[in-house]
Amino acid sequence: MEPVPSGQSLLEMLAQMPDPRSKYGRRYPLTSLITAIISAALNGQSSLRGMWLWVKAHSDLLTTHLPFHRNRIPALETFRTLLCRLDASLLLEIFNRWLKAVNSAPISIDEKVWRGSQRDYEGPRMGVAAFRHRLGIVLEQVVAEDQDKIKAALHILERMPIKGKILTIDAGFMTQPVLRKIVEKGGLI
Repeated sequence: MEPVPSGQSLLEMLAQMPDPRSKYGRRYPLTSLITAIISAALNGQSSLRGMWLWVKAHSDLLTTHLPFHRNRIPALETFRTLLCRLDASLLLEIFNRWLKAVNSAPISIDEKVWRGSQRDYEGPRMGVAAFRHRLGIVLEQVVAEDQDKIKAALHILERMPIKGKILTIDAGFMTQPVLRKIVEKGGLI
């Protein structure tokens, strides 16, 4: 398989998988079913039944963002049949390639003033976020208490694994404590 372009989403990559099901009776898109199962697994479900119950419990959210036939989650047997026929090694390879692409994208740390947070009696709320521009993924976000963006940035850096990752930071974060924390944790600027 070819390397993954770093801006490609997991859904786009899963769409490249061949569908192991018969052409007849395919009501639910392969990517929607696999994404729902992966989402359940990422949320702590380890059995197929547990994953299906999690998917059912979050059906409103999933059917809003994923194409499901008639906006309904299929029966457990639909998932079971698919997983029995699916090439698990190919799915794992695609998922690992996507993770590798996500991990290779630079992490940006920037401050953001939250829209609509200005009040007559206090200034606007500010937050600090770590994100990956090309992928459109927010990794961490923290409220800058008392408008202390440096403290918020240090809090984010403390919680994130950044060893060997490239970070781009706003000029306002070019302070000794922030730079020291990045170097301590093995990040690259």
